[in-house]
Amino acid sequence: MRIKFRSFIEKHQLVGFGEKFSLAVSGGVDSMVMLNLFHECGYSFSVLHCNFLLRGQESEEDEKLVRKTCKDLQLELFVKRFDTAEYAQRKNISIQVAARELRYGWFSEICKDKGFALVAVAHNRNDIAETMLINLCRGTGLKGLTGIKPRFDVIIRPLLFASRDDIMKYAKKKRVEFRDDSSNTNVKYARNRIRHKVIPELEKINAGVVENLYSTSILLGQAWEAIGERLIKLKEDICKYNDDEIYYSIHKLTKEPLRQIFLVEELVNYGFSTAQVIEIEKSLFSQSGKVFLSNNYRLIRDREYLIVSPILPIEIAAIDVTADTQSIEYPLNMTFEGRTIGKDFEFPKSNSIGVFDMEKITFPITLRLWKEGDRFIPLGMKGRKKVSDFLIDQKVPLHCKEKVYVMESSAEIIWVVGYRIDNRCRVTDKTKRVFMATLVEHRT
Repeated sequence: MRIKFRSFIEKHQLVGFGEKFSLAVSGGVDSMVMLNLFHECGYSFSVLHCNFLLRGQESEEDEKLVRKTCKDLQLELFVKRFDTAEYAQRKNISIQVAARELRYGWFSEICKDKGFALVAVAHNRNDIAETMLINLCRGTGLKGLTGIKPRFDVIIRPLLFASRDDIMKYAKKKRVEFRDDSSNTNVKYARNRIRHKVIPELEKINAGVVENLYSTSILLGQAWEAIGERLIKLKEDICKYNDDEIYYSIHKLTKEPLRQIFLVEELVNYGFSTAQVIEIEKSLFSQSGKVFLSNNYRLIRDREYLIVSPILPIEIAAIDVTADTQSIEYPLNMTFEGRTIGKDFEFPKSNSIGVFDMEKITFPITLRLWKEGDRFIPLGMKGRKKVSDFLIDQKVPLHCKEKVYVMESSAEIIWVVGYRIDNRCRVTDKTKRVFMATLVEHRT
């Protein structure tokens, strides 16, 4: 085990000569065996321990063991205690995600503060197998099946050569003291269900399943390196951005042999499943108008582009504009002005500026998102028209419609903002004072 350990480090150039590095040691069998191997091989290192304060006395006993081991071996130790539960609640994330963020955030900080070039973590081949199966179930695409790299940024993983059985055998043979984390047996977590229920069943089919998954991850990693470079160049050619929206050229995608792989790797980042991406790829060759939804994003198959945009909250508070309001920045960037006009007044031609007869409107004016059932009388017309029909006539793309605002005076729409004012509050030759509302940086 020790020979394989050193060989793996040298093969992947994980630790350079004279590099100052540290080990992340939890007190569990993996990290305690890693500590033992580094010490047995004569490396000089420090130890980092995170106490997430999640398991009461168990967490305290973990820290106690790490402190005792470091004292016995005369190793420099740094301990960080986190209120993980509070952090998870404040960030509205799971405990697992919170612990990961806190852990790696601290690693980054202490590397800078103490001059560590590297932090070693104790992932092994079983972790790779579990990660691959989890990602396969979630449909994360090719990249998600490439396993875990021996080195990424300042993190090194010197135990990837070993299985969990190898580690347990070594711990027993060398009498390495360690502690069991009781949460590792809780099958409410996806990784634990894979570990305790799925992999044992797969091993009944093939005892070498963990090794085979590891070997497959290596091959897929090599394939990804070649394909990944191609996809990066493809993205530069196919994508363009407008604020928080992403546009993928349909014309260029239909001519790209790797389009399905490209779309999977792109769109899973926005919560779309692999099954959805297959349907999205099919939509490239059908009529426009199809809409696909993930939890937080919408994809529209428009005429020339696949357009990905965030889904807006269902309710956005209405904003009141008084006669004294000069400007607002939310939900739209707008300025307001009341002025007396004469015969030399030049009427603005831009749809971004609404000009209203001051005597025909009442303050406060309300700015809000349009909704189904809204009607107004477009400038130059006599009859009422649905705002929804008006936007269709204006050929406003579907993904832009939900961002259209209206201005109301006395519960009557006086402006579909950025498009058309209402005919009833138009300026005439009898108008003496006007109210001007200007939409800044209007793009439609």
